[in-house]
Amino acid sequence: MKNFILFTAPFHLFMGAFYYIVDPEGIGHMLIFIFFLCVVFGGIVGLKKNLSFKFLSTLYIFAYSILQYSFYLLYNSILIQALYYIPIFLLLNYHYNIKIMLLWSIYIVISFLSPFLISKYFNISHPLKLSKTEDLIQSISTFVIVLFCVCFNLYYIKIFHKIKEDGAIKSQNEDKKPSLMQTFTVKTTDINHENPDAPESVTSDKFEELYQKAISCLEEKKLWQDPNFSLNQFAEILCTNRTYLSRTLKEKGNTNFYNLLNSYRIKQVLDDFDRLEHKNFTIAFIYQKAGFAYQASFNRVFKQVTGCTATEYLQQEKYQV
Repeated sequence: MKNFILFTAPFHLFMGAFYYIVDPEGIGHMLIFIFFLCVVFGGIVGLKKNLSFKFLSTLYIFAYSILQYSFYLLYNSILIQALYYIPIFLLLNYHYNIKIMLLWSIYIVISFLSPFLISKYFNISHPLKLSKTEDLIQSISTFVIVLFCVCFNLYYIKIFHKIKEDGAIKSQNEDKKPSLMQTFTVKTTDINHENPDAPESVTSDKFEELYQKAISCLEEKKLWQDPNFSLNQFAEILCTNRTYLSRTLKEKGNTNFYNLLNSYRIKQVLDDFDRLEHKNFTIAFIYQKAGFAYQASFNRVFKQVTGCTATEYLQQEKYQV
């Protein structure tokens, strides 16, 4: 977001100055400067509050659409304003499904048609009378800005895809990496840290006790819904260490921490599908609510469990009602 603000600042300033020159009595330049200040302020707040890229970009799209609609009402420049929606559609395609894209397309069509109705009651538009030079400057600057925004979006979308894929792989491999607790012997008085010389039956009982406690805690608090929930956090809640907890899950559950979480997450997703939640919410909303942070991770785990993708799974007759 910070890079976007820095790189687009010259374009906003240039277009604001351009509209001030060609239409000094109008409010076009004021709208551009106000919009840019809002973007800067929103970016600063978003970075401080650690808001998600999806939230910030959606907010930007909303504000940008209002700006574009205002310009369309003021100047009736259909082609020029339509070009600016190209990078918008790239962001929408990255974040949302086809239904949202269709709704957004309907909104654009309505926004293009509405001035004809509004003009019957209010005379608020005054098309710019530009010279050939001014028209050429506007056309070239529009093309450059749109091309830049498209390239910028494609570049960062590629980066975010890579981050998601790396994050999904890292999440699955974290439990396999040796920790300091697996390297060194930790001395503690906690009852869960067993003496290696203790009888096997006693150790097995402790494993069983911790395993039942772990499952009860997990189901009672629905800890799998937190996408950032870690093995260390789980061990701390259960008053043990991650090494002993991992061994317990392996001995008694024949699983590891992340597979255990993902099994509960997939179960929740399937339960939501059975309740036809996908009729009211997107698949992305459903799997994120269940605790999956990344689409790549959800797709892989879902296919491992069901043998098909979520979209294919929902094509079953019972989900088409």
